[in-house]
Amino acid sequence: MVERRSREGWLAGLILTVGGILLTLAGIQGPAVWAGLIWSVLNGAVLAVEAFRKKREWQYLLLILNLIIAGSWVALGEVIEITALPFFFFMPLWVPLYLGRRKAVVLGLIMAFGLMVLWDLQGGLAFNLHKVYLGCGWLLLGVFFYLAWNKVAGEAARVPSLMAEIERWRREYDLTRSILATVEQLALTDDLTGLFNFRYFEQSLERLLNSYHALNHLALVMLDVDHFKEINDQCGHLVGNRVLKELATILKEHTREQDIVTRFGGEEFAIILPGTGYQGAMQVAERIRRAVAGYHFNEGGKTVRLTVSAGIVVWPEDGTNKEELVARADFALYRAKIMGRNSVCPYRQVKEETGGG
Repeated sequence: MVERRSREGWLAGLILTVGGILLTLAGIQGPAVWAGLIWSVLNGAVLAVEAFRKKREWQYLLLILNLIIAGSWVALGEVIEITALPFFFFMPLWVPLYLGRRKAVVLGLIMAFGLMVLWDLQGGLAFNLHKVYLGCGWLLLGVFFYLAWNKVAGEAARVPSLMAEIERWRREYDLTRSILATVEQLALTDDLTGLFNFRYFEQSLERLLNSYHALNHLALVMLDVDHFKEINDQCGHLVGNRVLKELATILKEHTREQDIVTRFGGEEFAIILPGTGYQGAMQVAERIRRAVAGYHFNEGGKTVRLTVSAGIVVWPEDGTNKEELVARADFALYRAKIMGRNSVCPYRQVKEETGGG
């Protein structure tokens, strides 16, 4: 930012210097040319020096120097071409206008009026209405130019505050969105295990079934901890809670990122496997069953051994809606318990055994 402003200052100084020199050479004759050249170089150099642009007292000093230079033009008695008169009269204004110093601009306008009077007196011209019109016209145009510049400068000054306000609203929006996302996450997450809860399970299964055109298969695995009541009775509910948390970690480790692992309720878990048929679902369920059976849950110096049972259904073979799939997966899980626990039972096996759907 500082480097950019420095480049802008050098560019403005160069433009003012060259423009002033050209107008001086075009509109002034004789020794007064030197006064014009001095003014052009001095004011151009001032704009190029950043330290000067920051100090207000130096800018007022420049106003006085500009008035002296302009007055010397008149004192030299040289003729000023009519095309150079606006440049001559408003010499004290150019730098303050660029720097945006309102008080300096007002003083510059007063000095411009003084230069008009001095030019008129030095010329020894008789007072007439034409001169009044000319002087007042230039002065009023100068005032209009100042008012227009002041309006533009005022609007420009509001830009940083507006940008700051926009940035503040953007931060508040991001914060609100983050809070809402956190609240939504908490509403859909089980506090104990960190898995998705039953509400998210129902929403996800419903959503996936409604987008059936994007799926070939969908498997649902219902999984329950065997004899979990005995763990709570013998080791206490705190140990039971820690066991469920570690079990949740095992479930996440043995499923894919796109799989939806949820705590269905109590010690029962449900896993949705999008795009998975019976073969893939059986592999996942068996992998989890073996991992849990081989895991040692060390709680308070005690080693707790767990087993799980699982029931599997696949859409659309075993059901076409959420209620059918959940009920039949739960029934397959019940059959796995009857079979001796620590086992996986697919619903199609239940259908073969019962000879029905």
